[in-house]
Amino acid sequence: MKQHHADIVIVGAGAAGLSCALSALEAGSTVINIERAPRDMMGGNTRWTEANMLLKGGPDQEGFELNDMFYMSYGINKGFHVDPDIEAETVSDYENWSQLAKTAQFVDPELLGSFAEAVAPTLEWLTERGIKIDPKQAAPLPFCIESIPYVQIYGGGLAIVESLTPRIEEKGGQFLFETTANKLIEENGTVVGVRCSGKDNETIQVYGKVVLASGGFEGNPQMLVQYGGKNNRYLRPVAKGGHYNKGEGLRMALELNAAAAGDWSDCHQQVVDPRTGLQEAMANIWPYGVMVNQRGERFINEAPNAIFEWQEAPPEAIMEQPGGIAYTIYDEKLASDKDCNWKYGIRTDKPPIKADSIEELAAQLMIPPAKLKQTINEYNRACVNADKVKRGGVLGELLVKGHLDGATTEGINPPKENFAAPIDSPPYYCYPAISSICFTHGGLRTNGQAQVVNASGEVIPGLYAAGETVGMHYGNYTVGTSVLRGLCFGRIAGQHASKKE
Repeated sequence: MKQHHADIVIVGAGAAGLSCALSALEAGSTVINIERAPRDMMGGNTRWTEANMLLKGGPDQEGFELNDMFYMSYGINKGFHVDPDIEAETVSDYENWSQLAKTAQFVDPELLGSFAEAVAPTLEWLTERGIKIDPKQAAPLPFCIESIPYVQIYGGGLAIVESLTPRIEEKGGQFLFETTANKLIEENGTVVGVRCSGKDNETIQVYGKVVLASGGFEGNPQMLVQYGGKNNRYLRPVAKGGHYNKGEGLRMALELNAAAAGDWSDCHQQVVDPRTGLQEAMANIWPYGVMVNQRGERFINEAPNAIFEWQEAPPEAIMEQPGGIAYTIYDEKLASDKDCNWKYGIRTDKPPIKADSIEELAAQLMIPPAKLKQTINEYNRACVNADKVKRGGVLGELLVKGHLDGATTEGINPPKENFAAPIDSPPYYCYPAISSICFTHGGLRTNGQAQVVNASGEVIPGLYAAGETVGMHYGNYTVGTSVLRGLCFGRIAGQHASKKE
């Protein structure tokens, strides 16, 4: 049996794991990263993401300041029916919280405060180490409506992997590739290492303080159905890296009575084209068309007034449909509209399915032609405000302000509250749509120093967690924060674990 020793053992090599490793090395610690993937696929979801970050952007913006939506979104999605007495405790110093407050199912304000305070220094630290971020450049959300201004890391998450990995190795950090951590090693209540499986199922033990930066369980169909229900069988990871996240980091921490946090029944999803394996292969244009299921029925309000419903509601609704699939249909009026920004929503590398009639389109989709024709006709008759449709111009600004065009349907259920124009100009087009999983919401409870706490609210000595492994989301995901939290809490974990006791 092989053994390795380091001051800090990091499970995972994505944004959180790499940030943790480099910060720990710079603090004088020795480090080993355990990575399930081979070297050319290392990085988990980080490798494939565009690394959008929810920061204030624009020509007059200086520094790395969080967008106000950060606080608004976490405030709205802080938890479900939180006990007001327990929540009231959190106005005092963390040390004075009861065990109930330290383990309650809501967004921990101590953790959120640490996150917010770490953003600017972490991004400044990264730019000094070769990561290029320009806060004056705001990238639109890849959607049919430019709704949220983001700041991006140039080169996306792959740039994080390719920039930090050689720096870690130059400083003496080691990587154990194609190695899976599966059990924490504990002595007298303290975590002192992790047992792993290497190639040919060889047992490897790696000793040191342990940082779990191993993602969630979006690559584990058993856990997805166990915690989220049978409709989760239709989910697939949004990118290849998600397949490596199988939940061992969470399971082995729970075996030590670690406290759970986040909504284990939920996850962050995107609607993608199932015909391609391209990462984030979105075709998010349903607000400008209609979405139907395999029976040829509409089942959602494609353009609701509540902008937060544009994010998670459509993929959740698709999973409830027969076969977990839907179809976005539009016509030549949209396809030829050169003033509309609808193509922001197209990320798939596959062309739309095209037909000269609704019946022909239905046949290609194996939808009952008569039913689809009926659905489209009923929708067209309900589009009594089509003269109000405004698909182009400054829609991004309008959406942020909560003002859409108001061209709603009448006398039909479900309604369509905006952009309700008839679909009556052939040829007709369609993009298939399934729900893909970006990451799971369920994770571990940590304090502001990234230390994992147990179900009694006490720190588990020698055990840390960062990134997706930490449960921070209830309800809607706060967009543009996944890479940020990985980078910030990875660095926090690396620094704190490097302190000499």
